[in-house]
Amino acid sequence: MRAAHTRPALDWTGVDPARATPPAKPSAGTGTCHGGLLVATGQLDAFLLMTAGPWDIAALIPVVEEAGGVFSDLAGQRRIDTGTALFAKRGLHGGILDAIASAE
Repeated sequence: MRAAHTRPALDWTGVDPARATPPAKPSAGTGTCHGGLLVATGQLDAFLLMTAGPWDIAALIPVVEEAGGVFSDLAGQRRIDTGTALFAKRGLHGGILDAIASAE
């Protein structure tokens, strides 16, 4: 069985631009999850989190790693309590850490 659509079709023909309200900003958790999932599905090469809580990071680690990606904090350690996280493709992860270290 195959799904016909994975995203809902949007019909903007009935929207009055003068009365439209801007979309709500997603919470940090929503953006965090979305970025990690984009890496896991190969739609994004890397995703960097700054000032994240352990609860923002922990659930994404197995998802990204099972998809072949890599996780670490910015020191290259496998820790979720430093407030930073880098999720990236396996071949790109080390290069990003090197670039961050050389910029400090």
